[in-house]
Amino acid sequence: MKANRPLAVLVTIIFSIMMLLYVREFSVFSNTLEIKRLVLISMLGAGVMTVGAVWFWRSWFMPWEDHFPTAVMILIFSLVFAPLFGSLLNRGLGHDETQSFDFISETAYFATGYGVLKGEKLNPTGWKLRIREGEMDWRLSYKSQAYFPITKPGEKILLPLRQGIFGVRVVSLK
Repeated sequence: MKANRPLAVLVTIIFSIMMLLYVREFSVFSNTLEIKRLVLISMLGAGVMTVGAVWFWRSWFMPWEDHFPTAVMILIFSLVFAPLFGSLLNRGLGHDETQSFDFISETAYFATGYGVLKGEKLNPTGWKLRIREGEMDWRLSYKSQAYFPITKPGEKILLPLRQGIFGVRVVSLK
């Protein structure tokens, strides 16, 4: 049993790092314009690659009856982590540009873990930006500052975005 301990520790460390990357990527997901498309493309690609890899190394999974749960677990984990790797690949190999959108609104939001204390002065936790492109309305969120405090609804605004290799755009507001 002790021979498998280093492998178990390594897998636990890798899994923890992947979870940390996923949590850090949530803010990017909220500013990805075509998130459904990105998730579908990455899950489809991961599913095809995983099934292909299991078939290619099928001799490792023999007898099949004994290793079927392992193959299913590999497939499930690849599908769960596919959006993370799809997002990282999309942004990593993309290019920066600016694009014009119609401004709808920018509102502050407040989030506290334990409620508001009496007499406490509230500072915004972040901002929600609503924009329109053609017939599509997009909702973005960011935390650093209000970018459009005096902009009126219907005005054109320029936003920095990253055009990814999968055709999925990510607005670069922090």
